[in-house]
Amino acid sequence: MSIRELRTPHVTAHRHMLEASSDHPSRGTSRPSVSGAVFRSALSQLAAGTSIVTLCDQDGHKLGLTATAVTSVSLDPPLVLVCIDNRARTAAALKAHTPFVLHFLAADQESLARRFASPIPNKFDGVAHYLTANGCPQLEDVLASVECVPYQVHPGGDHIIVIGRVVEVHVGGDDLLPLIYFRSQFLKRSITND
Repeated sequence: MSIRELRTPHVTAHRHMLEASSDHPSRGTSRPSVSGAVFRSALSQLAAGTSIVTLCDQDGHKLGLTATAVTSVSLDPPLVLVCIDNRARTAAALKAHTPFVLHFLAADQESLARRFASPIPNKFDGVAHYLTANGCPQLEDVLASVECVPYQVHPGGDHIIVIGRVVEVHVGGDDLLPLIYFRSQFLKRSITND
């Protein structure tokens, strides 16, 4: 028997298995989800950069919040994604397709991250910023920032998934390190190039 003859039954069986599973994408959905606490505990093991999302709502109020669920999506067109809790005031403005800025924080900006994660009403008081051409609050002295216009907004359970098309980028100095969130706290250790 040739190698081709030996492989054919295996390949055919594997192909049938894949086709059967793709015919039924909902298989396994009857299984209950894990609890929120267990899920949060597992996700706390994933180190994430810390970002701040800023925008102005339709009434001109400056809004902002701290986010760690941020990622790039595409290079062409340049797209980024951020997930926002539906209960946040920022979510309503983003659902209305408002331009926004994602700011990537440097390691020494923990107090800024905590400020924008807090419920205080005037988060921008005493924070160096200016308004962009799109009317978004742009924080100064961050690791980097990307200004976005709305591209797509999707429901995602208790969050919304916002995809923005990047229209402006500012990058800080190469000597800055990122603010990392891990195990529900900000890392205090610095990164070395060794």
